[in-house]
Amino acid sequence: MNIRAIILVLLVVVFAVSMGAINFASLGSADLEQAQAEGNAGVIQNTEAGTVPHTVTITNNGTQNVKVNQGQLLESPDSQDLVVAENVTITPGTNSTVKAYCTEPSQKAAPGSSLIANQTANTLVLTIIQASAPSDAASARQAQLKIWNLKTGGEVDPYTGEAAALVQTSKSSYYQLQQDLSTARDNLSSQFNLNNETLKNMQNLVDTRDGFTRWLESVENWLNQLIGA
Repeated sequence: MNIRAIILVLLVVVFAVSMGAINFASLGSADLEQAQAEGNAGVIQNTEAGTVPHTVTITNNGTQNVKVNQGQLLESPDSQDLVVAENVTITPGTNSTVKAYCTEPSQKAAPGSSLIANQTANTLVLTIIQASAPSDAASARQAQLKIWNLKTGGEVDPYTGEAAALVQTSKSSYYQLQQDLSTARDNLSSQFNLNNETLKNMQNLVDTRDGFTRWLESVENWLNQLIGA
């Protein structure tokens, strides 16, 4: 390829990126946390305690698309907290049903409760979510039990909250849940090379990534939207 061809290709790329940036700026979009802070989005708990995965209804009342990302933490003082399990874009004036995993096995979901988007789950939780298939019951259950083990440092109480409700909704037994939790804990330790002590220190699900990493991810999200990924 000669120098003129190289220059031409570069010009085409620069032009395409520039036009994409202009289109993106004019259309606009916001992540869920930003949209809620501006009063343009609402999140409502749909499902009863013991559901895996849970679902929430997210309403976009603004004039921009709202990007809902895997790993987004949703908090509620009246219900158990959740972590979003899928990537969804919600257009202005519409709503969408979004799947989410529970992050508090000792609490119980309260349908109709409002949730607030606040920060992002850490890399381990994101990896578990991305490897799961929320629409597949077995895969979703395994992901849920791994997240519970991370949240509690491997010490999930099967007799309280969502954990106990899961026994009831699945028509299983506490013994079976304990066995499944133990298996999930072993798989988790093997997957991430965690010993018992390390697992006990993994209870914080809040993202600790630095600002530069967040900036890189925002650029990646913009490029994905630009190319329609």
